[in-house]
Amino acid sequence: MYLVVSGEGETDIGKSNEAIGPLSKLIDRFVESYIGYSLLDIEMLEVVHEAKITEVSKDSSIIKPLSRRGKKQQQETREFYRAARALAYIASNPDKQPSAAVLFHDSDSNKWLDYDRKRQSMHDGFLAQEYENGVPFVAQPKSEAWLLCALKNGFQNCVAFEARSGNDDSPKPLKGELEELLGEAATRETLNDLVDEGRIDLVQITDMKSMTDFQDSMKEVLGRMLGVPIE
Repeated sequence: MYLVVSGEGETDIGKSNEAIGPLSKLIDRFVESYIGYSLLDIEMLEVVHEAKITEVSKDSSIIKPLSRRGKKQQQETREFYRAARALAYIASNPDKQPSAAVLFHDSDSNKWLDYDRKRQSMHDGFLAQEYENGVPFVAQPKSEAWLLCALKNGFQNCVAFEARSGNDDSPKPLKGELEELLGEAATRETLNDLVDEGRIDLVQITDMKSMTDFQDSMKEVLGRMLGVPIE
């Protein structure tokens, strides 16, 4: 199994396997809990830099112009659609099959309509590329909400984090709260250490819709690839 992951943020997905981010590590651990081994350990998980996604998405031989149908919604979420198509193209490398792809982005909004549109746009992009193993991974409103769920709330009663502002300039930003909790900047290295120590675990986040949406989609893809349903 070959897994490609991409998305925004040095402290989220990361830039490459050498500069991997905590979310990429967490995705690997989530998958490992079902397949029994780490894809990172066997070099079958690839972190694709945003710049590569942008390059592929601008190649008109790969990404055709959007149809007029649903133009307003697509205009609002075009980057997510195009990024999903680009990642699907990369994941379709014939030398590395079967494959799956995970595309991450913050919603940056506490409105569920915005979240749903961005997630659906990714889904539509994967399908437009005729790629069935694509998984949208959208944080509501930001990935810091998930991290606070683990580190501050002990994975319990975390729904309220998803209703918070996604604006870093808000009176009480999620990023600021995370760094206050840590007592230091939430760097890639610091967050990776917390993942390695087992203090952050996606499987244990069960009451945040943005996380359970990812979990359900990932399990559906894994079940299809493994040939067995995963509950």
